[in-house]
Amino acid sequence: MRTLIVDDEPLACARLTRMCRQRPELQVVAEAGSGAAAIAAIRAHHPDLVLLDVELQDMTGFDVLRALDIDQDPVAIMVTAHPEYALQAFATEAVDFLTKPVDAERFASAIARARRRITAGDREHPPRLAAPQSRLVGERAHRLYFLDVPTIDYIESDGNYVIIHSGEDRYISRNTLKYLGAALASAGFLRIEKSLLINVRRVAYAERIGQGEFAFTLRSGQRLVSSRSYRRAIIEEIRRANC
Repeated sequence: MRTLIVDDEPLACARLTRMCRQRPELQVVAEAGSGAAAIAAIRAHHPDLVLLDVELQDMTGFDVLRALDIDQDPVAIMVTAHPEYALQAFATEAVDFLTKPVDAERFASAIARARRRITAGDREHPPRLAAPQSRLVGERAHRLYFLDVPTIDYIESDGNYVIIHSGEDRYISRNTLKYLGAALASAGFLRIEKSLLINVRRVAYAERIGQGEFAFTLRSGQRLVSSRSYRRAIIEEIRRANC
């Protein structure tokens, strides 16, 4: 299996490389120390397998996977020092999840699982955004929660993360608003501002408040205002709702 190793910690990267080279079925084709370098290496070398650190300096390992086209999508084993990422790793269809320092027995088990998937031809997944997304994973007080998408009121960007609002509860998600906008479009979510994604099905009413601007009042009473640059998308959504 053609293998790419992505880790911005030199010692951890060297350890993974050494473990790979001890297995005759693995051929290390490249190493990368950042998310941008990983994306470039995947496009250049077309690896079958990527050992991908979750926390890179420029982006997360999940961001790397989301940046790839489907035909460039390798089998991924996520690697991190923080086991709380495990659920999110499997939600992104990673074949396995390894905690640092990587144990040799767990490493062998993960490689065997990746090999079975590749050999069985199970890599040909449909596009991640093709199927309606029914749940999101949100984090609060160091706990992970499975959130039913219809119960979410709106999502707002917050630096490198997003905040999911569901009633009076708030959760952190390590997805980007751009990704969620595409993933949740079929579930009725609409981008109304650069940093805001609302669940149209949770809107009580909308008002025109200016030239190309709208105010959306949710059933919870929360009032969210759109920006003019999203006027066309909002009007198209209103027209679809009238059909």
